[in-house]
Amino acid sequence: MNLRPTRLAITLKVMTNLKLARLCRIGPVIGVTLLLIIMAAELALSARQQSQTFDEACHTFAGFNYWKNFDFGLNPEHPPLVKLVAAIPLLRLPLHVPSIPDENVRTVEYKVGHDFLYSNDAQMLLWRTRLAAASFTICLALAVFLVAYSMWGSGPAFLALILLVFEPNILAHGALVTTDVGVTFGLFLAVGCFYLYLKKPSYLRLVGVGLAAGIALGAKHSGILIFPILFFLALVELPPFRGPAQKKYAPGLANRVLRQAALLAVIFGIALVMLWSFYGFRFAARPSGLSVNPPLSQFASPMGPRASAIVLKIADWHLLPEAYLYGAVPIYSPGARPTVIFGKYYPKSQWFFYPANFIVKSTAALLLFCCMAPLSATLRHKQFRREVLFLLIPTGIYLVVAMVSAFNYGVRHLLPVYPFLIVLIASGAWHLGQQHRALAALVAALILFHVASSVRAFPNYISYANELWGGPENAHRILADSNVDWGQGLIAMKRYIDAHQIKDCWFGYFASGIVDVSYYGIPCKPLPTSYMDMRQLPMPALPPQIDGPVFISSTEMSGIFWRGVWSNPYLPFQKIQPSALIANSILVYDGKVEVSALSAWTHESQSIQLLQAGKLEQALAETDTAIAIAPDRAIAHASRAMVLSAMGRKIEASGEIYKARTMALAILASR
Repeated sequence: MNLRPTRLAITLKVMTNLKLARLCRIGPVIGVTLLLIIMAAELALSARQQSQTFDEACHTFAGFNYWKNFDFGLNPEHPPLVKLVAAIPLLRLPLHVPSIPDENVRTVEYKVGHDFLYSNDAQMLLWRTRLAAASFTICLALAVFLVAYSMWGSGPAFLALILLVFEPNILAHGALVTTDVGVTFGLFLAVGCFYLYLKKPSYLRLVGVGLAAGIALGAKHSGILIFPILFFLALVELPPFRGPAQKKYAPGLANRVLRQAALLAVIFGIALVMLWSFYGFRFAARPSGLSVNPPLSQFASPMGPRASAIVLKIADWHLLPEAYLYGAVPIYSPGARPTVIFGKYYPKSQWFFYPANFIVKSTAALLLFCCMAPLSATLRHKQFRREVLFLLIPTGIYLVVAMVSAFNYGVRHLLPVYPFLIVLIASGAWHLGQQHRALAALVAALILFHVASSVRAFPNYISYANELWGGPENAHRILADSNVDWGQGLIAMKRYIDAHQIKDCWFGYFASGIVDVSYYGIPCKPLPTSYMDMRQLPMPALPPQIDGPVFISSTEMSGIFWRGVWSNPYLPFQKIQPSALIANSILVYDGKVEVSALSAWTHESQSIQLLQAGKLEQALAETDTAIAIAPDRAIAHASRAMVLSAMGRKIEASGEIYKARTMALAILASR
C-alpha cells in the first residue's frame, strides 16, 4: 500500500533534481547573456550621442580602402585588424570615395578620411562602424568571464564580468573606431588561452594561443608586448632549484626549458603568420607598384642611424610587412610630448602619467577593490600561484612599458591592464565576502557604487573621473586630450545651442580641420586653434573683445597641442569660471569675453604669412599690433624678433628674444 507514494516521491525528487541541474547549467548562460546585452546597450546608446573623435575618420576610410583596393599605405600607424572589422558594414553601400593624393602619409590620411566621412552620411557611417568595432568589447567581456571562471569559479567570474561591463574607460573606447580595446582583447585572450593550455595541454589549445597572439599583433603595435609577457609566464613555470636548501637544478629542467622554448616558438610563429594574413601575405604596403610617401628610408630617419638601420634591414629581408614597419617608426622615434597631470602642464612625458590616470579615471570602488585584494588569503595561497602570476605579470609588464614610454596620450593606452586586474580583484573580493557577512555587505556596496558611478557618467564616458577627484564635471581641470575631450561633444553642444536659441557664437575646437563642425549644425565662427598654428593657416584678425557665448573645447584650452604653454592663447581662460559645461568637455563663456591673446595670435599668424611673402614692413606692423594688444605674450615678441632678424636689425631682434624668453620662463614657473 505504501509503495506507490514512495515511488511517486522518488520520481518527483528525481525530476526536481533534474530541473535544478538544468537550471544550474542554464542560469550562468542567462546571467552572462543579460550582462552582455546591458553592455551592448551601453555601447550602442553612448555611441549614438558622440560626434566623431579625432582618429575615427582616417581609421574608417583606411579600413574601407584596405578592403576595396588592398592598399595598406593609408594609416599604417596601426595594424589593420580593427579597421578591417569596423569597415565591413560599409562594403555594400554606394559611397563617394575620394582619391588619395600623393602626399605625406601622416597628413593625407586625415584629409582623405575627413573627405570620405563628410561627403557621405557621416553619422550613419560612424554608427555602423562603431557597432562593428564594439564586437571586440563584447568579446573581451566574454573572455573575461570564461578566463575568470576557469581560474576561480562562477562567483568570481560573475563579479569580474559586472566590474568590466560597468567599467567607464572600457565603455568610453569600446564603441569607437580605434585600436585600444582591440589590442586589450588580443592580449587578454592570448594570456587566457596560454593559461588554459598549461592547465590541460592540447594541440588545439596551443594553436588558439598563437591565433590570439596574432589578434594582439594585428590590432595595435603595442600588441608586440605579448611576446615578453608569454616569455615571462613560461619562465615562471620553470622551477630552477629542487628546494631552498639544495642548490641543485631540478631533474629534467633542461628538457622543460627546451619544451617551453618550443612552445613559445610555435606560438610566435602562428602569431606572425596571423599578422601577415591581415596584410594579405604581401610585403609592399601599396598595390600595383604604388609607393608610400615618403619612402621608408626617409620616414625612419628620425629614429636615429642605428634604429633606422635595423628597420631597413628588416624591410630588406621582408621579415615584417612594410606597412607594419611604417607604423613602428613613430613608436621608437625620440620626441617630447606635452601633457597635463593633476591640472599641471608638463612640456614632456612623465613616468607617473599612467598611475595618475589610473587613480583618477578608475571608479573609486575599483580602487578600493585593488586595496582589498592583498587581504585575501586565497590570492596568497600556493594553490593559486599560477593564477595570480598570470594576472600580475601582464599587468606589471604593460604598466612598466607604458610608464617609460614617451606616449602620454591617455588612459586608453592603459586599457590592457584593466581585464587582468579586474579578474584578480574579483577573486579577492569574492573570497573575502565569503569569510564574513560584513565583508560580503561591503563587497556588495562597492559593486553598487561602481555601477552607480558608471551609470551617472552615461553617455559621456570619455570624460569620466571618479568622485574622489570631483567626478566627471571636474575632469577637464585635472587631465586633457582623450582623457576628457577627444572631439566627441558636438552633438551635445548642438542640443545646448538649440535649447538656448543661439544664433551667433564663437568656437575654439581642438579637432578643427579633422572633424567637420558644420556637419553637426554648429553656427559658431571659428577661433584660432592649435591645428591652425601647427599648419600655419591664416585667419582674419580677431578683435580683443568679442560677444559671447564663446565655446572652448577643454583639450584646446589645456594647450598640449600648442608649441608650448607660453604660446597657448587660451591660457587666461583657465582662471575664469565658465557659465556652463557641455558633455564635461566643452566650456561656455557668456557676455563680453576678453580674447586679447587670441587676437594677438591672429596678428602673429598674419605676420608670418607676410614674412614668408617678403613683405617685411607689413609683417613688422602686424607684430607691433600683436604686442600692443597683448604686451605680455611671449610669442608676439618672438614673432617680432623673427621679422627684425629678417630685416637685418639683429640687436633689436636679440632684445625681443630676451623679452620672449623671460616671459616664457615666467609662465613656466607659474605652472
